Amino acid sequence: MEGSSQTPMHFPRYITIAMDIGERMVRGEFREGQKISGRSTLAGLYNVSPETVRRALTLLQEAGMVKVVPGAGVFVHSVDAAREYLAESGQYKVIKEMQERLSNLVVQRNKLNADIEHLTTELLDYVLSVLSTKHRI
Repeated sequence: MEGSSQTPMHFPRYITIAMDIGERMVRGEFREGQKISGRSTLAGLYNVSPETVRRALTLLQEAGMVKVVPGAGVFVHSVDAAREYLAESGQYKVIKEMQERLSNLVVQRNKLNADIEHLTTELLDYVLSVLSTKHRI
């Protein structure tokens, strides 16, 4: 039956960038207090616009993972906040995947119901035609 494979999740690019930076923090590639590359460098690294990087950094700052200091740059603020952010993101992914799977199953069920209804109608029509021919109904 179609739909048994899971479809990949698609997050906006700025969220995937924020998650990647958070993962790098948790892995120790970025330490607390360390300066992270500027917007232009990150934009080049991720092959996105500086606006996309700005949105990712805003998300990271709101989560308490980084501090954006105007004129100085972006600094790692809390690795623990990165762990929490990634855990919450993971929960969101699970929920979103379950919603998508449920939606796919509902579509499959509706198709099966339509097929069953169609076949039932065909069967009844056939039975009536056989009976009417045999018994001249």
